[in-house]
Amino acid sequence: MDRVLKRFICMASLLVVALPMTSLAQPFVPVESYNRTRPDFGNKLPLCVMPNSPTLERDKAVASELAQILLLEPEIVEMDVNIDLLDNEGIWPAILVHLAERCVGVMGVQLIPGEMAADWMTLSRPYFEAPYVLLTRDEQIESLTDLPPGTRLGVPLYTPIDDDLMLAIAAGTLDGVRRLPYDRPELMVALMEADELDAAIVWEPQLDHEPGDFYTHQGTVAPLGRDARAVAVLLRTQDQMLRTMIDQAIEALGTEAP
Repeated sequence: MDRVLKRFICMASLLVVALPMTSLAQPFVPVESYNRTRPDFGNKLPLCVMPNSPTLERDKAVASELAQILLLEPEIVEMDVNIDLLDNEGIWPAILVHLAERCVGVMGVQLIPGEMAADWMTLSRPYFEAPYVLLTRDEQIESLTDLPPGTRLGVPLYTPIDDDLMLAIAAGTLDGVRRLPYDRPELMVALMEADELDAAIVWEPQLDHEPGDFYTHQGTVAPLGRDARAVAVLLRTQDQMLRTMIDQAIEALGTEAP
């Protein structure tokens, strides 16, 4: 057992466990990757960040603050992942390798309410939450219900808010709105600039990475129920003591959380 986990065990009697209210969808990873033995990181708290994350700078700052609260030396590890070369298993095998070899947790992982977590992973309580916003060029539009029939609406693919939008369209709540999913923010920007979208739903932090004049007004995503997205720290299931300590450190930070 590495020194970091020994310190956590010694401090466990002083803590109250804070369980997260939400979890992540079940990704596939090879079974042989589950229980790889990690190096001893000594007095460091190495936390991985995803280089393409829209919350990258916040993730780095929170990772450093968590280490300081736990009286450990912060170490930020940028994941070495080529997003363009990922196969059908996605990023999950790469995450497990990093958790086995280079860090104890991955920052910036999205929480998805109501979905089961895979048996190899656990998630901390959220440390940041931000809303989804509706981007348009029409200042009269304040929410999705103001969109006129025929509106070409961009929505992020493979997200809970996309599921909610499809249900709202099927129920007739959004009269005549055309759902046009996009798989990355830069595609949404290109479509908006090419006038192939009339409006788009985007997670607010992504606007910091996609500046431009492709919209002039922001509205809300009402009446959709899930109007925000929270992120947390992902860890291996066997690191429950570490997860408890990070939960308590996040609570001590007083950062934005649901």
